[in-house]
Amino acid sequence: MKQKHLLPAVALAVASLLSCQSPQTPQADTLVLNEICGKEFPNNEWVEIFNPTADTVDLRGYYLLKVDEDGIDHLIHRFKSGRLAPGEVLVVSSLEDQMRSRLSRKKELGVELVNPHDETIDDFYRDDEVGDGRGHPENGSYARIPNGSGQWTITDAATRGERNPDEIAEMDSDLLELEMEE
Repeated sequence: MKQKHLLPAVALAVASLLSCQSPQTPQADTLVLNEICGKEFPNNEWVEIFNPTADTVDLRGYYLLKVDEDGIDHLIHRFKSGRLAPGEVLVVSSLEDQMRSRLSRKKELGVELVNPHDETIDDFYRDDEVGDGRGHPENGSYARIPNGSGQWTITDAATRGERNPDEIAEMDSDLLELEMEE
């Protein structure tokens, strides 16, 4: 008689656990945002994407979004074609006139990498990742250290299109606090 009550109780417990699971997080075996450089001088902003997987990825349908300080999405770039081989980086740059929306190094900034199924697979939100109001210095960037997998940090020397360093270099903290009035 006790066994009859045990089966429904187990089924109820399993159903409860399944309904409480959090949304699926992006897989580690997908493209990632690797380095971001806000406006340094007119028309020089860029986003670097890294392929940490063992497979070449067809970029058709992927896109980059900027989320501004008001929470409004702006299309940065939509890939119509292209492939990214394992271990390679791709830079989307305003210098090559590839960006439809600009990036600031001083204002609140969010960048999202979205797959062809309209799922955000990686994102960078400056205030969450490196601290409120902290921008990168001129010639610097926001970068994952180590390359493709580490924590976001502020660098004083951008590595556009190249492998990010394996360790975080020490920086003068005065360089990181930017005047918001500029």
